Amino acid sequence: MATRHILDSQDPHYQEGRRMALELKHDHVLAEARRAAVERKRSGSGGDPPRTSKRVFVGRGKPRGRRGGRRQASATVTHPPVECSLSSSVEVPSEILNPQEEFEKNMERLSNILASCPSAEPQRSSASSWSFRQQKASERWKEARPYHLQCLIAKEAVGHPSCCLCHEPAVIRCRECLPEDWFCGDCDVLHHKKQPLHNRESVIHGFFEAIPPTSCIIKGDGGYCTHEQACILPTVKVPDCSCEGTNFTVLPGKPVILITINGRFDLHQPLYKCQTCQQQWTPDSKDLLRSGYWPASVSNSTLYTLDLLSSFQELKVIAPGFSRQAFAKLLEHRTKCGGRSGHINGDALQRSFLEFSYASFEEDQLCCSAPFTCPACTPEMLAVSADGNRKLYRFHRNTSSDDPGFFEGLFVAEDSAVSTFVDTIQKAVRNTQGRGTCGDSQWTAARETSRRASKLDEEGMEVAVCRHGFLLKALNMYRGEIFAYPLFLQKELMPAKAKFFAMDVAFLPALQELTEMKPFLSIMHARAHATKCEIKWSGRNQEGAGTTAGEEVEQVNSYLSRCALTTKYMSKAARVDMVTLHAMGWNHKKSLSLHQALSTRYVKTCQRLQDETARLAALKTELHCTDEMVSQWLSDVKEWAADETPDTSHATQGTTHRGLQQSIEGLYLSVRQRKQTLYRQNDSSKFRHRLRRKLAEDKKLLLQEIQEYNGLVPDSATNIDVAAVEHSLTGESSVSQIWPWEVHGSANISMKKQLHDQVMLAMRLQEEKSILVLEMAQHCTWLQSLAVVLKNKMAEEDKGNEGLGCLLRRRLSEVSERLQVVLQQYKTALGPEASVLLHVEAEDPSGLSSPDTSEDEEENTV
Repeated sequence: MATRHILDSQDPHYQEGRRMALELKHDHVLAEARRAAVERKRSGSGGDPPRTSKRVFVGRGKPRGRRGGRRQASATVTHPPVECSLSSSVEVPSEILNPQEEFEKNMERLSNILASCPSAEPQRSSASSWSFRQQKASERWKEARPYHLQCLIAKEAVGHPSCCLCHEPAVIRCRECLPEDWFCGDCDVLHHKKQPLHNRESVIHGFFEAIPPTSCIIKGDGGYCTHEQACILPTVKVPDCSCEGTNFTVLPGKPVILITINGRFDLHQPLYKCQTCQQQWTPDSKDLLRSGYWPASVSNSTLYTLDLLSSFQELKVIAPGFSRQAFAKLLEHRTKCGGRSGHINGDALQRSFLEFSYASFEEDQLCCSAPFTCPACTPEMLAVSADGNRKLYRFHRNTSSDDPGFFEGLFVAEDSAVSTFVDTIQKAVRNTQGRGTCGDSQWTAARETSRRASKLDEEGMEVAVCRHGFLLKALNMYRGEIFAYPLFLQKELMPAKAKFFAMDVAFLPALQELTEMKPFLSIMHARAHATKCEIKWSGRNQEGAGTTAGEEVEQVNSYLSRCALTTKYMSKAARVDMVTLHAMGWNHKKSLSLHQALSTRYVKTCQRLQDETARLAALKTELHCTDEMVSQWLSDVKEWAADETPDTSHATQGTTHRGLQQSIEGLYLSVRQRKQTLYRQNDSSKFRHRLRRKLAEDKKLLLQEIQEYNGLVPDSATNIDVAAVEHSLTGESSVSQIWPWEVHGSANISMKKQLHDQVMLAMRLQEEKSILVLEMAQHCTWLQSLAVVLKNKMAEEDKGNEGLGCLLRRRLSEVSERLQVVLQQYKTALGPEASVLLHVEAEDPSGLSSPDTSEDEEENTV
C-alpha cells in the first residue's frame, strides 16, 4: 500500500527545495531569452526576415516590446569634474534595430547584468490582511486606554528614591542616564560635570521640576537649595602645548551658546592650561568641527550641532512649508522644557544652515555625486517634461541684499542668461505686446504682462523633469509663461539628447538645432486642446514614447508649491538656494526608490498590455474590423486630423455659421483650460473666486451660442448635443469633443477615433516594456560605473587626503550595497514571482507615512 505524504509549507527542507526550484525555473527562462536572441541574430545574418511571436508573457520569459530607435545621449545635466564623469564609461549602441530586436537586445543586456545576482527571497504580501490588522490594533488600543492613563498619572509620583551611586536620598533625576537615573546633590555634580547637555529634573519641591545644567542642588542646614555653576562645552581633547606636557587642567573660558535638537545651552568654551609651562589655549574651528559643532558666525560665539542642521535639512525636504521661524520656536520650546531660557535667532540659523549645506554639497561633489542626474536616463534619455509653476512667486523686497546665492546657476538658471535668450527669440519671432506668441500658436497662460506682477519680483518658475520625476533644470519667470522659457530649458538640456520634449503647448522651435527633439503634448494637457491637435501632438500618439504621460512635472510642482509658503518672503539669493536644496533632496528621495518604481511599473505594464490587447481584440470583433480595415481607419483619422475644417456654408450664411463655430470652439477650450489650471496655478482663494465667476460666465455664454447654432442648422442630425458638452466639461469624460462641422466626409469619425485610441494605447504599452528594460539596465550600469569611478579615485587619494579617502570608502560601500538591492529587485521583476511586487506595501515617496504594522508583526520582527 502506497504511503501518502503531506507537504508542510513551514518545513525548512520544503522551503529550500521550493527556492531551488524557483531559481532553476528563472535560470531556464533567462537562458531561453538568450537562446532566442542568438537564433534571431543567426536568422538575420542568413537573410531571413525575423519572426514575431504572438505570445505575451507577464513578468518573465521573452516579453515583447515595440519602440523606435533611440539616440546616443548623456543625461548628466550638471557637469561634475572630469574624473567623476560616468558617461564616458558607458557604451551606447549606434545601430538602428526594429522594436522586437531592440527589446531582445535590451533584455539580453539586463539578463547578463542580473546573472551574477542571487535569487531574491519571495516577499510576503500584507495587502490582504491590512483591514484585519487595523481592526485588531484599534481594539487593543481601546482596551489598553484606561491602563495607559493610569500609568501616565502614576509616573508623576516622586516617592523616596535613593542615589544610584552612594545610596543617599536622591534629589536629581536624569532620564538620559537610565537605568542609573537618580543622584544626590554631590554625585550629580561629579557625574554631570562632563555631561552638561543632559536634561535633569529636581524633586526638592515635591514634584519634578526641570533645571538647567548651570544649576546644582546643595544640602545645607536649612535644607536643599539651588546654586549656579559654570558648565564647559564638551569637545575632543586638544593638547597643544609646546612642552608636550600631559598634565593640564580645563577651566571655563569665554561664554558660548550651543544650540542642539534639545534647544539652547549657555556654556563656556574650555580653556586648557598646562601645569608645566603655564601655557593656555582654546579649541579652534577645526577642533569644534571634530567635536560635531558648526559655527553660527566666524567668531564661534554661537554653535550648532551637526545633528541639528542635518535634521533641519531632512525636515525641510519632508515638510517644504516648514519655516525657519517655526523651527526656531520649536527649539525655544525644547529649551523651556529643559528648564533653560534664551532666544534663538532664526536669521542666523538660516545663514549658518545654508553655509553648512553648501559645504556638504562640495563634499558630495568630491565623492562623485550627481544630484541632477537620473540614473535610469543615463546615457539614453527618452523624454523631458517642462511646465510653469505660478505658485513659486516671490514678493518685492526693497531691503533684500544683492549678494549672489551659493547655488547660483546650479539648478535655477541665471537670470542674465535667460534674459539674453528671450531677447534673441523675440527679435526673430513676430510678437504682440501682452500676449506671448510663437508662429501662429497662442496660449492664454503665455502672455508677457500680468496685473498681478506689480508686487512681485518673480512670477514663478519654469521647471523641467525627466519621465521618472527627477528635477533637471529651472528658471525664474518674469513675464508669465511665454514660449521662450521652455525653449531655453530645451536648449540647456540639449546635452541629454532627449527624444521628446513634453509640455502643455506644442510648437516648432525657432532654433534649427532644437528641431531634433520632437514636440510632445502631455496627455492631460492635450485634453484641453482641440481634438485634431490632440491626435497630432499628444504623447499617446507619438511613436516611441511608450506610456510617458508628460505630466511628471505636475507631481514635482505639487511638492515645490509647498516650498513657496516660505520662499516667497525670502531674498532672491536665499530663495534660489532653498529651492535648489529642496530639488536636491527630492532627487535623492527619488533615487532611493527608483528601482521600486521601475520594477513595479514593468510588472504593471505587462499586465495592462494583456488587458488592453484583449480589449482591442474585442473592439475589433464588435466593429467587424479586419487588420486591413484597422490600418485604413488609422490612416483616415490621421488624415482627418491633418486637414483643416472645410467651410461648406453658403455665402450669406457662411460668415454667421463659421463665426459661431469658431466662437463655440474657443469658449469650449477656454473653459476646459481654466478648469484645469484653477488650482494648479493659483494659490489665492480670492483670485480663484474671480476665476470661478468668469468660468461660469463663459460656460453660460457657450451654452447660449450652442442653442443659437442649433437654431440655425436645419438638419437635427448635425446639431450639437448639449448634454454631451456639459458632461465633457465636468472632467469625468476622457473622450475629446468632436464637433458636427468637423466630420465632413467622414461621418463615422468618432468610431474610427475610438479604435485609433485603443490601437495607440496597445502600441505604447508594447513600447513601454522595451523602454523599461533598457532603463533598468541603464540603472544597473550607472551604479556599476560609479563604483568603478570611486575605486579609481580611492587609488589616487590613497596616499593623499586621508579624510577624503574615508569619504570615498563610505560612498563606495553605499553604492555597492545599493547595487545589490537594485539587482535583487530587478531579478524579482523579471522572474516568476514578479506579481508579488504589486502587493508589497510601497513606502510613501515623500517619507511622510510609516508602515502599518500590527502588534503581531512587531512581535515576530523582534
